[in-house]
Amino acid sequence: MSTAIPSWPGEAEISCRISRLKENMIESPFDALVITSRCNFEYYTGFRTLSWISDTRPLLGIVRRDKCGISILINRIEQRNEYCGRNPDVHPIFYDGFTEAALESAGNLLRELPNGSVIGLDYGQDMFGRGSLALVDSLRGAPHYFRLADAAELIWRQRAVKGEHELQAKKVTCKIATDAFFDGLLDLQLGMSEYKYGQLLTQRMIGLGADSVEWLPVRFGRGGKSYAQPNSDSRLQHDDFVWVDIGARRADQISDVSRMAKVGRATQEQERMYDFVRGVTLRLAQGIRPGMTGHDVYAFFDKLWSARRLCNVGSAGRVGHGSGVALTEPPSLMAGSTEMILEDMILHVEPKLEAADGVFQMEEVFRVTPSGPEFLTELSPAKLPVVEI
Repeated sequence: MSTAIPSWPGEAEISCRISRLKENMIESPFDALVITSRCNFEYYTGFRTLSWISDTRPLLGIVRRDKCGISILINRIEQRNEYCGRNPDVHPIFYDGFTEAALESAGNLLRELPNGSVIGLDYGQDMFGRGSLALVDSLRGAPHYFRLADAAELIWRQRAVKGEHELQAKKVTCKIATDAFFDGLLDLQLGMSEYKYGQLLTQRMIGLGADSVEWLPVRFGRGGKSYAQPNSDSRLQHDDFVWVDIGARRADQISDVSRMAKVGRATQEQERMYDFVRGVTLRLAQGIRPGMTGHDVYAFFDKLWSARRLCNVGSAGRVGHGSGVALTEPPSLMAGSTEMILEDMILHVEPKLEAADGVFQMEEVFRVTPSGPEFLTELSPAKLPVVEI
């Protein structure tokens, strides 16, 4: 496997993103944007720091319609860090101190705008930002009296469509995830805990080039479990299913791929269930085109799924979603969704079925093209993987 992609988007990529954002702002009501979340901050600035682990020294990005580039408000402890990754379209403003000093710097940067100007925050659908009441009060209050509005729609309009770097980085993260899972089946032992297996998988992924592993629920058993709990001391038994959902991060992308296997012998019914769910998953991906809505995709899925009159298709009532910098992003592939599928989106399809004493799910990831999916995952095996211990 090759991980010979840039470890982070280069200067040209970041400058292009900033330029696109500025173009989109022309048609928006926003006089400026204040960017608070790590995902958005790194996406638009390329600036990396370990300081996100602390809430005491805020990092803010500010884009003004009437100014070039993007300004980043960072604590003076980042001065040497900023020098290492300098970009002419990213303008650092250093502050000394903590939250109050950061807010004062933000006010100074925006004070030339007329009172009542509209300031967009990265709050809204699937985007909660990392701001605070202190930030909101500072912008709304004297002497600025700015009007605040959610800017999520503006940002998603850009972030939902992926560039070549993001597509290649996603492909690498997905390969790290699937290689680690199938190689890791050799580590399984009866009596091993979910926690222990998760630790071994993490080590494998780091060894394969992952920067971190941020999401890794491991479940042993025969279905009926919560899939979002931390890994437990539950022990592997003969005839258990092994299900893992893998969020390995490489560069600025995260994988989000689920894979499964059976310990011991599989019954004919279990093999049939696997074949059915895998077939629906692939046919669903193959039927998605730009211009469809999330509801259109779900209606197509429902037609495929109803052939067996089955229920329990997954979590949150959806059978897939977008991703990129974050584990899950718009659009949601679910009934009632009016979100539009666009060319060069990254989508995940993940119908899940609990039946025949097992859990069946093979999440696949692909780029949307007018002629069909360009898979970024190596597809799940044609037959149910069986591990003999």
